[in-house]
Amino acid sequence: MLVDYKTDRVMKGEAGEKELVRRYAIQLDYYAKALTQLTGKKVKEKIIYSFALGKGLSVY
Repeated sequence: MLVDYKTDRVMKGEAGEKELVRRYAIQLDYYAKALTQLTGKKVKEKIIYSFALGKGLSVY
């Protein structure tokens, strides 16, 4: 599992959640690829934890 913590201020609700995923999905893909190359283990789940929203968001 890969968790990336974000402090960005975004709107509450679905609009803010979608914005964070849009901003960082590619970054988490790169992190997951690097972790797989370094450890030989596949990343099963990618999550952005937003302090502004107080929750984790799954990234697909």
